[in-house]
Amino acid sequence: MAGEKKVLRWALEAGSLKRVKRTGWWCAGIKDPESVAEHSHRMALLAYYIAGEEGGDPCKAAALGVFHDLPEARIGDAHAVVKRYWTGLRQDEERARDEQNACLPAGRSRRSIAGLGREWSQGSSPEARAARDADYLECALQALEYLWRDSAAAQEWLDSNIGRLRTKTGKRLGAALRRVFQRGEWEALSIWWKDIYQLRPCGDGNSGSVTDV
Repeated sequence: MAGEKKVLRWALEAGSLKRVKRTGWWCAGIKDPESVAEHSHRMALLAYYIAGEEGGDPCKAAALGVFHDLPEARIGDAHAVVKRYWTGLRQDEERARDEQNACLPAGRSRRSIAGLGREWSQGSSPEARAARDADYLECALQALEYLWRDSAAAQEWLDSNIGRLRTKTGKRLGAALRRVFQRGEWEALSIWWKDIYQLRPCGDGNSGSVTDV
């Protein structure tokens, strides 16, 4: 197969993540949860910010966010209960990642993408730490978006993900998110479009944004 067709096929496979659901939300009673691609998008944005604040490379951290769940196009998303029984999940993820990379034409891009996979798995670089914190923060944000009306469930997801944060910036953002939840300010924060509609700058007035906490 020609190199260009290999890239297009690889892109089509990656696009299936727009249809792969984050299955942990089913356990929480969410009938139509977010897709893996939706999660990865906001995670990449948070990873970029956290890495920049921590002195790392924000572009690499964002790239880790974009690519980290690519194997799930082949093996699907596995929530915490599944992981209890799927004892070889890490190895299967790595196998899927390697086989996905092998579908790309040999060259600099394939080597770079393979390197991102290794860096994510090892989790030791400043960028990987930032991306992992972004992964947990994104999940905590999504929990509040889904579960605000069930405060007990929201609190459990919030505590679980914030407790995994390791970077200073990630912990600072997690603490702010916890304060928003505890003060009952989430509903004001969640209507982020209100300030835009009323042509007020972000955080101006009583919008209850994170910058106010």
